[in-house]
Amino acid sequence: MTPQEAIKQLEYDREMCLFNPSTGEEEPMNEDCRKSAEALGLAIEALEDKIPRKIKKETTDVRTYYCVSCPKCNKHFGYQRKYNIWMGEEPLYCNCGQRLDWSDVDDNIPK
Repeated sequence: MTPQEAIKQLEYDREMCLFNPSTGEEEPMNEDCRKSAEALGLAIEALEDKIPRKIKKETTDVRTYYCVSCPKCNKHFGYQRKYNIWMGEEPLYCNCGQRLDWSDVDDNIPK
């Protein structure tokens, strides 16, 4: 099962926890259901961070550099020169927990 498939299943399960069949409303039947829905929401958030997201690159100086940062929290990792010379580290995860995809660090320079 992929993280995306697991998220989809957890979202369905969370909706079922929040649905009250006796009233037909979207409200937990009891405190245990509310806690389960909250726990499932936290699990979904944690799984979303494990899906790699491409790093962001923004022009900082049109003539020379591009800023490279986390797509979730915007943490700065370093710079890339205009001619694809990377200056900085390539961590697998950001401090915020987001998994990073560096596969096109040299390909997505803004034009």
